[in-house]
Parts: sequence; structure tokens; C-alpha cells
Amino acid sequence: MPDAALDTTPVPEPRVKPRIGGALAERWCLLAVAVGCGGFIAAVAPPHAVIVTLVVLLSTATCARLAVLEWRQPRLGLRTVVVAIGLVIASAVVIPPRGSNDVWSYAAYGRMVSVHHASPYNHVPADFDGDALYAQVSPVWRNRGSVYGPVFVGFAAAGTFLAGDSATATRLFFQMSMAAAVVIALALVWRRTRSTAALLWLGLHPLFGAALVNGGHIDALVGLAVLVSAMLAARRRGVAAGVVIGLATLIKLPAFLALVGVVAWGWKQRDRRLQFRAVATAGAIVAVGYLPFLPGAFRVLHGANQTVTPGSLWNVPAEWLVGNDAGRNLFPYVPSALTTMSYLSLALAGVLAVGLAWRTMGRRRPDQAIGAATASYTVAAEYTLPWYTAWALPVLADRRPSPLAWVVWTQSALLLAAWKLPLPAEGAVLYNAMMGLLTYLAPIAALVAFTVVGVLGTGRARASLDPKHNTGARRSASGHVGLVEDPPGRGRLESHRAEEETASSNS
Repeated sequence: MPDAALDTTPVPEPRVKPRIGGALAERWCLLAVAVGCGGFIAAVAPPHAVIVTLVVLLSTATCARLAVLEWRQPRLGLRTVVVAIGLVIASAVVIPPRGSNDVWSYAAYGRMVSVHHASPYNHVPADFDGDALYAQVSPVWRNRGSVYGPVFVGFAAAGTFLAGDSATATRLFFQMSMAAAVVIALALVWRRTRSTAALLWLGLHPLFGAALVNGGHIDALVGLAVLVSAMLAARRRGVAAGVVIGLATLIKLPAFLALVGVVAWGWKQRDRRLQFRAVATAGAIVAVGYLPFLPGAFRVLHGANQTVTPGSLWNVPAEWLVGNDAGRNLFPYVPSALTTMSYLSLALAGVLAVGLAWRTMGRRRPDQAIGAATASYTVAAEYTLPWYTAWALPVLADRRPSPLAWVVWTQSALLLAAWKLPLPAEGAVLYNAMMGLLTYLAPIAALVAFTVVGVLGTGRARASLDPKHNTGARRSASGHVGLVEDPPGRGRLESHRAEEETASSNS
């Protein structure tokens, strides 16, 4: 045998693995574009213009590309991602609301309680036309009572009491409160995923900084509550999950759809106690919360806006039935056809919520079932606005968002793009093409994609979680399951120990 020290056999050089995920310079460029677009939409752009719609679409494409690159191989540090998101949120808070005047309706309802000691369910802002902030309220909402729940009315009353007659302090209260809700939601997403890609996917979406925070929309609170309820349900804390869902419902009624997801997931996990506790607790809180205001609240909700919004699924039939820009210019004198359509849309949302929650309940965590049920409203409702998608997006954010999450994420951007189109129509060729695409075709495509992905995408998801069908699944001696992706360059995805072990022990 030859001496190993004298062996002159050439040693092959190790193969250098190609870098996965693209060059770092590309990511910095994408990050700069995404931050610039978000700041432009929030602080510079006019509320409604074709150019703003184009910027929304550019921002969406940039954010998607950046998130996908980070999922393939993380290259941007947490500090960089936090600073980028922080810049967009800060610009959204500094500038007064540009795309929506909802914050002034919030202020009007809060001041009815804190200043005028009246119920916003029995009065309208026009009853107090001498109020210091009355001129800020949009004329179309001056004769409408509060469609928001008692919890939010109390929140608004506390804020307007602290802000006094200052318009700046009032709008900053709502904008900063919603910014805080978004930041907390992002912190919880990071705690669950430890993924900078998930933070980019959610935090740099043009909806969150440029629309949700700048407009001070209370939907940020609802989205945070839905996310927390999913985390509590995953730990089998039915009472706590019911409390959070009940309080969210007392902010906005559609938040109750999250309970559908909890019930469906609890059924699959054979945890009847979780189902019962969540339903009983949430139902009791909603009943007790609305009971003192029931007659006035019911009257206001019955007369709520039943027109068709840009990006709604119901634009095509509304144009056929009533014309006149799908009835948007007819409010508050809404034809009976649109009222009937409104109830049909609510029925469709309910069917989608139950059906897709049932189809996605086999996941190891309840996130998909809750997200599918909650997002059903924004996909199917006659009156749906871009910030409504903030109810479901935080709970759907993950290390690798599901196809269903991508559908909701994309629909959110399309709704925002449609909302930014100028009304009335400008008549230009580009405007007409974008109006047809975003207002008529995109909502139908979103419904089809949402339904198909929700119904057909669950089998593959269950198989990927089954160790028998996934060679990357590994189980440690403690029973902890982790998913190891191939190729190795993509890293190791480990599920949360507290959630996974609890779910495994009951499945």
C-alpha cells in the first residue's frame, strides 16, 4: 500500500454553490423602490389619479419580488428591514390623511360622546354642526350614524377627549394608534416566523403604510385582534380567543367571521371544548356589548351604505341593473336592486367563509382557516374597501405564505389600485383600460382564485405536513416536528414548539 504522505492524486476543488436569491445589490434597489413608492403614495401623491394606481402596482410587484428573494435566501438583516418599514410608517403618520376621510368620521362619533354626551347610534354628525371638527367630516357621512361597534366608539371617545378641539392632535391619535397596531402585528409575525421575508411581505405592502396607517383606519385593530385570536386558539385557549374575537366584533361586525375559522379548526382537532368556549365567550361579549345600544345600532346597520365600491365583485351586475357608475353616485338614495344585491353578497361571504374554513381546517395551526373565513368578506362583499383586507393578512403571513395568502395579498393590492383611480371617469384610453381591468375583471378573477385555491390547495398542504409524504420532515426525540427544505441552501424551517406540540398531542 503506498504511503499516504506520498500520494500525489490531485484533490478536486470543492464546487462553489451558486448564490440563491439574487445579488445583494438587487435587493437594495428593490428595497429603495418599495420604500420610495410607499412614501410617495402616503405623502406626495394625489388621493386619486392614474399615476398613483400605476405606483401601487409597481410597489406591489417590487414587494413581491423582494419577499420571494428573501425567502429563497435571507440576505437583508432584521435592522435593515425594520428601518425600511419604519420609514414608510413614519411618513404615513406625519402627513394628514390623503386617500380617505374616515378618521374625521371616527372623530365625529367620538366627540358625540366625549363632548356632546350623545349616542352616535341615535344621532348623526349633522346634529352637531357647530362642533369644532364638523367641517372636516365628508358631506356624504354627515347624516349617518356610527356603523362601528361600542368598543371602538369608546376608544374614539377617549381619544377625542384627550385631543380636545385640535384637528392635528385628533388625527395623530388615530394615525399613531393604527401605526402601533401595525407594529405590534409585525412584531408578533416576527415572533412566530423569525423571517425577514414575512415582515417585508406584510410591512412593505402598499396597503399598510400608505393607506392603512395614513388613513388611521381601525381595520388595523381588527387585523391585530384576528392574529392574536389565532395564536390563542393554537394554544387551545378558547375563552381568551373568544374574548379577543368578541372585542374585535365590537369594533367591526365582520370580525365575527374569525370565529368560523376557530370552530372549523377545533372540529378537525376534535377539541369540542375549544369550540364551545370560543363561541360562548365571543357570543356573550357581543350580546352584552350591543345590548344597551341595540335599537339605534340595528337601525344604523340596516341603513348602512349599500352601494358598490371600486374593486367589488358586484360592479358588473350593478352596472347592468342601475348604471350610473354602479350606483356609487346615487348614495344615500340606493335603489332596491342594490339593497338586494347587498344581502346576496353577505350570503355569498358567509358561504365562502364556512366552506373554505372547512377545507383549510386540516392545517396544523388555525391560521389558514381563520384567514380564509375572514378574507371571505373582502372577496365577496358588495361594499368592500382595500383596508378591509388588513383583517386577514397578518394572520396569513408566514415563513412561506400559502397560495391562499398570496391570493388575498394580491387582491388587497388590486383593491387599492382600483380605489386610487379617479372618479368620475377621465375618459382617457389608459384610464378606461385600467378601470375595466381593476373594476370588472380583477374582482371576478380574485373570487375564482380564492375559491379554487381554498378548495384544491388543501390536499397538497396536508401531504406536505405528513412525514410519510415528506422526506424533509424530521421528528426529534421530544416529538418536535421541523420541516427541512431541499436544497439545503434554502435553510431550515422549524415550526413553533408550543403550537406544534400542542396540536400534535390532540390530533
